Amino acid sequence: MASPDLFSDRITLAEALSRLAMRGWFAQRSHEFRKMIAEIARLRTFEPGEPLYLLGDAPNGVFGLVAGALDVSIPRADGNDFTFHRAEPGFWVGDLALMSSAKRLVSVHAATRTIVVEIGSDDLRELAEREPSVVRDFYALTYENFATTFFLLANVSIASSESRVALRLLMQLEQAPEPEGWIHLSQTKLGELVALSQPTLQRVLKRLYDLNCLELGYGRIRVTDRKKLLSLCGENAVLHHPPETS
Repeated sequence: MASPDLFSDRITLAEALSRLAMRGWFAQRSHEFRKMIAEIARLRTFEPGEPLYLLGDAPNGVFGLVAGALDVSIPRADGNDFTFHRAEPGFWVGDLALMSSAKRLVSVHAATRTIVVEIGSDDLRELAEREPSVVRDFYALTYENFATTFFLLANVSIASSESRVALRLLMQLEQAPEPEGWIHLSQTKLGELVALSQPTLQRVLKRLYDLNCLELGYGRIRVTDRKKLLSLCGENAVLHHPPETS
């Protein structure tokens, strides 16, 4: 979760793109690619709960998360949405439908007050026609996002509730590391992300707290012993690192 200073200060597009170039997919792109994106990008701010786009929408662009957090959800067979990812700064989304000229398969909402860099659909199509090589860059983003999705959905099937929660907390911490180990995530949202009922989740969190792995706060959780938390996930457990793309 971003520092409030980002919202009170007047962050420029150049500063936002510089932040995005520090990690993830955008950091792996060439200087020439980042320069072309800077020429067509714009800054946007979303309030908590506001959608960037919804399931079934026509593609409206690609978004890079500069500050705040995003919730990505997919429809379930019972008609309700399932939030499967809480994205932190450095995350990009919106590529799949745009590159496929198809409707959105997921909904994306601002989880907090959020700043994004947006690349509009028309501008991106014009860029791709002028510079066909950029299509490969966006397919690299699609590959990275699918790798993350497969990892998240596979972990929901882990039988041990304790391991499931521990892995999710460690992944969230890895996405947005803070010196004191705080993760800005409510217990309600965490329960949804790991597909556990609140009573089950609270029992798991109490056990992890009793093991001195966690500290619980209002709307946030602090990892106090990362090594011990990882050990509870099994000897072969690994955190998600999307394969580098080029």
